Amino acid sequence: MISAFDRDVWAILGMPLDNVTLDEAAHIIERAVETRTRLSFVTPNVNWMVRALKDPSAMRQIVNADLSLADGVPVVWLAKQLGMPLQERVAGADLFQRLRTDDRDGVPPIRVFFFGGRDGAAEGAHQTLLKENGRLVAAGCLNPGFGDVESMSTTRIRDQINAANADFIIVSLGAAKGQAWIEHNQAHLNAPVIAHLGAVVDFAAGTIQRAPEWVSKSGLEWVWRIIAEPSLWRRYWSDGTDLVGLLNRRIGVFKKAARTDATPRTIQFQHLDHGVKLSGDLVAAHRAALKGALVNAIQPSGDFTLDLTEVGAIDACALGQFRMLEQCLIRRGDRLEIFASQQTKPAFDAAKMTLQGV
Repeated sequence: MISAFDRDVWAILGMPLDNVTLDEAAHIIERAVETRTRLSFVTPNVNWMVRALKDPSAMRQIVNADLSLADGVPVVWLAKQLGMPLQERVAGADLFQRLRTDDRDGVPPIRVFFFGGRDGAAEGAHQTLLKENGRLVAAGCLNPGFGDVESMSTTRIRDQINAANADFIIVSLGAAKGQAWIEHNQAHLNAPVIAHLGAVVDFAAGTIQRAPEWVSKSGLEWVWRIIAEPSLWRRYWSDGTDLVGLLNRRIGVFKKAARTDATPRTIQFQHLDHGVKLSGDLVAAHRAALKGALVNAIQPSGDFTLDLTEVGAIDACALGQFRMLEQCLIRRGDRLEIFASQQTKPAFDAAKMTLQGV
């Protein structure tokens, strides 16, 4: 998997996003397939963001992913409002299409397995790739029916997926259940790349037509989706109103925490027994210094203390680095303990990064 601190990650309202283009994301997937390196990626849209800001387990799923791509015009807009130099939206459907239509000579095929989806969708997507005989190769499909994560994680199901020798598993079980299924099963699956891309299965199967490019670029794809699936309006309305409420309460907090009155103060750091004490302004201009301090300090195993009591400003770039620190600790079973200054405490509270123990 990608090293956490090698990623250009920013935390938007506490939710980590990678600053990559569509082509860069495709290259990361291709590289993972080529090297057989495990890669789980997520594509947060408004629904994902709202769930993550309300549910710690949903936020943890994004933090623990190897790649987090901004899928949704509101997410891109919000990232830019908070200072992230996000270059473009990277929707899961666009990424799938980018891999699917790559006709460069000598590019190895990618074997795709479809898991889940509404009745007939996985089989339809599988048949589409079979007929195309293109860059993306149909490896297999399986609809496990209805049930909980445990009932969809049997040895029989895992063996059937592994027998397909896929490079890329596309899961479609509903975002919350699908990501939980990935976390529960990834270590038992031999495919290096896995992601929950629910709508991609329907688009590939042809059961739902994706919006034209001009509609997507105008930010009105949600209107197209409601026309295609009228039942979505309730979810979109709920997510939209929830997001507006969350923004009203939090966006000002993050902008205030990132503000400096003059040239940002240089970062100073002091190693603790199991952690690091930082001072200065933790902003994008000092990203390299912050990264170096965290990489050096995290080497010993054990719980980690992050003392920020003498820190002034903190922005989305620094919060992204702290989310990657959190990821490293989660994966080795250790805890993060944060002590914040009066200026930065509101930002951590708003990001749902619990002070004095995560």
